[in-house]
Amino acid sequence: MGGCIKQAGIGAFLISAAFAQVGLAQSQPLVGLYGGPGLLDTPTAEVMPDGQLSLSYSDAGPTQRNALSFQILPRVSGTVRYSTVQDFGAPGTEVSDRSFDLAFLLAKESGWRPAVALGFRDFLGTSPFGGEYLVATKSFGDYVKVSAGLGWGRYGSANGFSNIFGRDDRPPVTDPDGRVQGRSFFKGDNAAFGGIAIKTPVKGLSFLAELSSDDYTTEQAGGLDRSSDVNIGLAYQPNENIQIGAYYLHGSTFGFQVALTGNPMTALTPQDLGTGPSPVLSRADDAPRGTAWARKDATRDALMSGIAQVLATDGIVLEEASITASRASVAIRNTRIWREPKAIGRTARVLASVMPASVEQFDITIVNAGLPVTTATILRSDIEAQVDQPEAGAMSWETTTLTDAQSILNSEGYWASEPQSRFTWSFNPTIPFSLFDPDEAIELDALLRLQANYQVTRGLSVSAAVSRWVIGSDQETTFTPPGPLDPVRSDSNLFFSGKDLELDRLTLDYVFKVSPDVYARASAGHFERMYGGVSGEVLWQPVNQSWGLGAELNYARKRDFDDFAGFADFDAVTGHASLYWDTGYKGIAAQVDAGRYLAGDWGATFTLSRRFANGWDVSAYFTRTDVSAEDYGGGSFSKGVSLSMPLRWGLPYETKSTASIDLGSLRRDGGARLTVPGRLYGRVRDLDAVSLERNWASYWQ
Repeated sequence: MGGCIKQAGIGAFLISAAFAQVGLAQSQPLVGLYGGPGLLDTPTAEVMPDGQLSLSYSDAGPTQRNALSFQILPRVSGTVRYSTVQDFGAPGTEVSDRSFDLAFLLAKESGWRPAVALGFRDFLGTSPFGGEYLVATKSFGDYVKVSAGLGWGRYGSANGFSNIFGRDDRPPVTDPDGRVQGRSFFKGDNAAFGGIAIKTPVKGLSFLAELSSDDYTTEQAGGLDRSSDVNIGLAYQPNENIQIGAYYLHGSTFGFQVALTGNPMTALTPQDLGTGPSPVLSRADDAPRGTAWARKDATRDALMSGIAQVLATDGIVLEEASITASRASVAIRNTRIWREPKAIGRTARVLASVMPASVEQFDITIVNAGLPVTTATILRSDIEAQVDQPEAGAMSWETTTLTDAQSILNSEGYWASEPQSRFTWSFNPTIPFSLFDPDEAIELDALLRLQANYQVTRGLSVSAAVSRWVIGSDQETTFTPPGPLDPVRSDSNLFFSGKDLELDRLTLDYVFKVSPDVYARASAGHFERMYGGVSGEVLWQPVNQSWGLGAELNYARKRDFDDFAGFADFDAVTGHASLYWDTGYKGIAAQVDAGRYLAGDWGATFTLSRRFANGWDVSAYFTRTDVSAEDYGGGSFSKGVSLSMPLRWGLPYETKSTASIDLGSLRRDGGARLTVPGRLYGRVRDLDAVSLERNWASYWQ
């Protein structure tokens, strides 16, 4: 059974991170009540370590906030937050708000110079918490940090004074909502805020005090008693990954906060606890280099069968080979090792130790999900010369040649492995986590999913998945919001509610190469719970090129939610042209998909992601189409954040399984795209030159 805990949920691993390093010195910035670095209400000019993720929950009187913060780059951080406020504007009125924040570190602390940051809070949408700020933070020794800032918007609503730029009028939120509120930036009254954080003699415990410039005007209209500008609190950090806080706000309200953090660059457990790599046995200068062995089928078959058995201990499947007296070309399928260069390196080691001395060149082709993608050509003499060198990693990268893989190996000296089990299956607990549900602030559900795959040939496969809800509200509600568009997603609850067992997927998929750098896919069947049909895709992605182009065309038909395998009357033709670009800068990649969506609207989806060398992926996306903001509904357009985490980050052994979470607008009809499993770019993206170089340090592991 493969990947039995795939998609087990990122929350559990953040909790593991919180307790994995108990006793480490406190060094992380404090997490404020809005989710980013801060004291209580007020922000600071601190930044988290690059790539750090923080998940927090705070509760104070009528206000509850759930936030996910990410250090996007060393000087740029972002926060996505869902807030619920009771008695907002009037008693009995409850408001739930989705918020996005961005903060930029303008200057690092150095000597007597403080750190300086510029921030935008709740800059997108209805902006009930919208505000901008400029803040400075200075450390005094190891125990005291002082912050002071100037704010606009909510940050300028208490004890305010005239705008320093002479822009006193702050316009109301753009109607309809969901848009960047740029015309309001740095307008309206200013106000000063500041605070102090003092480490107490108790390890990990800090005392916080601040002067807030947020008047909570709308909350006061609903009955909030704000009798003081001063907020105080205690924050306890038992280690670098957890923070627990208690505080007293407004002179009237008690509250608490819990924050968990983790960093994709720091694994929770030691890695590579399995078998070590094979030693490299260099050829002796006087080793016989005869070639007669290559003409003996029995000798060749015995060699390759033995190599296949050795590679299998690392989860590397030797599918086929083409052997001559001087060259060994092999096609491998890596089922376990996360970093592909490590699989290439382990294969090269085995070949160097086993192949007769006359073989000088190794061509190692990676096959992923039925597609031969990349061939690494390595000279045996280079392996022998580099293996014990201090700079072996860099040297091996310089001497390895990457090319686009051929569809089939050279027929000379051809060898194929004995057919192995073509049937694989997995049983996965899955935790769908929705932060942007239109009815609930947060939905945390649980379902069990059984998946199976039968590989008919290398490129042809049959896949199926069924699931059953165990915990959550999706199996209880059947609400369908009205709208002018065809209900392509807004009636999604009909396909999830009251279902004991549901067919998620049943597809026939064929993938192949049109040419060495052009891939193709054809799929038919039930793609997802809501839609089935037929789908075709092509992708041009040369291995030594950082960008690629793709095109997809689908005929989609809505499934009948009352019939396990039937279809309803609605159908649609959709398609997109795609541009993929790996920038090569800190793992940042961009993707643009332009075309026709399920509701017949035309537009484009823009995605920006940061992919770490160990497989973590954090993405933000938005979609704009010709659907008006009024027809789209609340939020004006589709947008969200998604995370993907390799489970090996928290496990002491190699696995290629991942856990994923999508925080997005899932149930709107505008900008809705068909979900097609196994799209081509996901199969090849980790095997181009940029991605392989990023992970090449693992080649000798």
